[in-house]
Amino acid sequence: MKRRMVAAVLTLCMMAGLTACGGNKSGEEGSQSGEVLNVGTMALTCGVPVLYAEEQGYFEDAGLNVNIEIFATGAPINEAIAAEEIDVAVSGFASVYSLANANCTWLADVNTTGGMALYARPDSEIAQCTEEDGIIGSAEALKGLQILEPLGTAVQYMTESYAEKFGLTPNDINQVNMEYAPAYQAFTTGEGDLIASNPPYSYTLETEGYTKLCTFENATGVNMCDGCFARTPVVEERSEDIQKFVDCLVKAMDDLQDDELRSEYTRKVYDENAITCSDEDLAHEIEDRDYIGTEAMSDADYVLGEAWVAITDFLVNAEKITSDNAPNVAASINPEFVSTTTGTEIKAE
Repeated sequence: MKRRMVAAVLTLCMMAGLTACGGNKSGEEGSQSGEVLNVGTMALTCGVPVLYAEEQGYFEDAGLNVNIEIFATGAPINEAIAAEEIDVAVSGFASVYSLANANCTWLADVNTTGGMALYARPDSEIAQCTEEDGIIGSAEALKGLQILEPLGTAVQYMTESYAEKFGLTPNDINQVNMEYAPAYQAFTTGEGDLIASNPPYSYTLETEGYTKLCTFENATGVNMCDGCFARTPVVEERSEDIQKFVDCLVKAMDDLQDDELRSEYTRKVYDENAITCSDEDLAHEIEDRDYIGTEAMSDADYVLGEAWVAITDFLVNAEKITSDNAPNVAASINPEFVSTTTGTEIKAE
């Protein structure tokens, strides 16, 4: 289910002294095309800065004509990119499939992705297994189990990496495609054996006493970031618009370093999109998921798109991306726009 939200129509600002977006090109007359820039994102951590920038009027002040569409997960965002229905995406793990198709450019990391985990009922056989290196389970207990999760997302990568820890392949488990909210409802009413989940649902599962079998980081060995990418023809033909969009996105992420502001605005987004999240869960999410603002990008050790190579290698081995397409992922990462925004020469993977 997606909801269309037309940007640049709200003039009421949440903060005094609102100025144009960061970056040295913002506010220059004639530097944008005036065409609609269609942006797809989710009402989750990655999408909050986009919606915040819209509400604050940052896009409008930069002279951008932005239209935002909200999607449930990254898979339909990829479909919309491929169909040229949207120009820019701010999304998660599923982005890698668009990057592999050689027609998209990775522009900016948005947030770290802590909080994803795999859960079992506490009375299940697998929950009784011994924990080792932060992972609970065994090949015997896991084989054949039904796992509820949205396919094509980061949690599928987590699930299959978890299975691989026990020498199992995706064919040894039963992955059932369900979006996060329906999966949570189904699992908590007795369906499925395991659930691979994302905040805020993962936090709720933990609070309700379900057993955490692994985290994304334990299972995969990588730290991933959600981020922003665009169709390469749009990047090439409308580079001024793309630069301004990145400027505004980074400015919003800088603002949202304030935990109180971030909590208040995220709560608003979740409530408007019927996402259940307690105050405790929201605080947990903010602790787990950092926005990659100017300060983080300016760190000498920062590398744009750092996790994509490891993720791509996994997907090649899992036959989800062909070996021919794999090099397209690394080649798609372009640090030019965030370098301009931050005034720092940023490295790419």
